[in-house]
Amino acid sequence: MEVFIARQPIFNREMEVYGYELLYRNNDRENVFAGIEDDQATAELIYNSFLVVGLKKLTDGKKAFINFSKELVDSNVATLLPNQDIVVEVLERDRVTESTEEACMYLHDNGYIVALDDVCDESEILSLLQYVNIVKIEFNIMPKAEQLHLMKKYKGRLKFLAEKIETREQFQTALSMGYDYFQGFFFSKPTIIKQKDISSMNANLFEIFEELNSDSPNYLVISDIIQRDLGLTYKLLMLVNTIKFEAKRPIRSVRHALTFLGINEIFQWVSLIMIKDLQNSENAEMIKLSMIRAKLMELIARELNLHDRESEYFLVGIFSFIDVILDREMKEVLSELPLSATIKNALTDRSTEMGRTLDFLIAYERTDWENVIGKYPLNLIEDERFLLIYMEALGWAVQMSAQYSI
Repeated sequence: MEVFIARQPIFNREMEVYGYELLYRNNDRENVFAGIEDDQATAELIYNSFLVVGLKKLTDGKKAFINFSKELVDSNVATLLPNQDIVVEVLERDRVTESTEEACMYLHDNGYIVALDDVCDESEILSLLQYVNIVKIEFNIMPKAEQLHLMKKYKGRLKFLAEKIETREQFQTALSMGYDYFQGFFFSKPTIIKQKDISSMNANLFEIFEELNSDSPNYLVISDIIQRDLGLTYKLLMLVNTIKFEAKRPIRSVRHALTFLGINEIFQWVSLIMIKDLQNSENAEMIKLSMIRAKLMELIARELNLHDRESEYFLVGIFSFIDVILDREMKEVLSELPLSATIKNALTDRSTEMGRTLDFLIAYERTDWENVIGKYPLNLIEDERFLLIYMEALGWAVQMSAQYSI
């Protein structure tokens, strides 16, 4: 069976991830764009999320927002799922019936968080408001005056989520209006709220990067740079002893630790630390996305038998968000980074294979299936195989964040 799961983060006012909306699309070439029945999409999404992949792995322990048609809500199928893990999104497409009211009341009374999705008109949802917790408003469809009226009327009892936020201006407007949660392409292509200059990166990392980019990288030079930095020394030992190699004999020195690594592994290690050094409470999700994308790029290169280019693919992924993280132009940032011309070209010119792969991943993150299905490199990788790769990258990013203190 072909399965395709995507997730889109939902942020709170502090730019912390509150949950992920899980999105299902059938990869059948004939009906993916026309869509499938709501009931079928939800049923398969639940099966894949809970039984095939594992919900915790998909959401990092955050809330999973799952769309339910009114028919599925009426059937109480949502009660088969743990109330602490999900938010039941009731699709607001048809007239509210008495059975839907009763089902929402039952869910509410049994500890489920209920959200109304695609809300455009207050009159269509009045009968359900006493049983829901979150109202998702299509920010660009409902008139702002109506949004403010609805929020003023129910603020305190209900939480409001602005969906389909696509620009910084829209986000700032929604924030000032008092919305509690935010979702949209503005966050899917991560942006930074607070600017951080690239000069704040560890200067020792730049020295290592420059040495790695030389014609003949010298391990002695690299070890000298690392051992004068206690933080880098600790992180290197963690990498060698815990994450990858589990060395059987004690490490005697930084130089000894480096013998367990190849140039590609050092490249990836240093670039990962560089990007993590920019992390703060406001951009943590963006950093995590860059890590997932980097590992995906590497795994795709491996899947396509581009073994000698895995490190380049990884670096393209890890630095693909650097412009929005720093809130600067990509070319300006790259002019200060000691990256190869090949990597810089992939980040600025998407006509290369690496650039096309990056475009594919961006489309996948945005659930832009028209630019995913049948496009390079998915046309060379089976759908089920790609899902396994995606989950491997996601698991790796979670592991690196949780177990490897960088």
